[in-house]
Amino acid sequence: MGRRSFLRALGLSGAGVLLAQSAWATLRFARAPVSYGPPSKTTLGERGRFPRGAVTYAEAARVFVVHDDAGLGAMSAVCTHLGCTVRRDGEGFLCPCHGSRYNAKGEVTGGPAPRSLRYVQVEEDRRGRVVVDTDVEVDPDDRLKLG
Repeated sequence: MGRRSFLRALGLSGAGVLLAQSAWATLRFARAPVSYGPPSKTTLGERGRFPRGAVTYAEAARVFVVHDDAGLGAMSAVCTHLGCTVRRDGEGFLCPCHGSRYNAKGEVTGGPAPRSLRYVQVEEDRRGRVVVDTDVEVDPDDRLKLG
């Protein structure tokens, strides 16, 4: 093999590697990595875990379970300002990040939060356990009726 043939073969091999690498990078870019995050439905446990008249924080779903005379309701603990987790503060809730305040019903009473805390769907599975679906927003008065 002569010098000219060798350099031609080397150049074509380099161009082939470059083309293959560019094609691989383009295909990889077109198929973006997906992170689905946590599931929207979370089983919180037996209904006895949520005593009547109490507001119980369920960390697995980031919700406050409210058990009152109307039944069980679930209020999101995600601040509507920037998504921090709110905490109980007296009778209401407080966002530790930027100071948004909510009353006991989750309505904004102060701070930069643009809207009230969301209420999410509460169900009971066949085994009698409480299940919340954080993807389904419901009316604050919509409660799981307990028989």
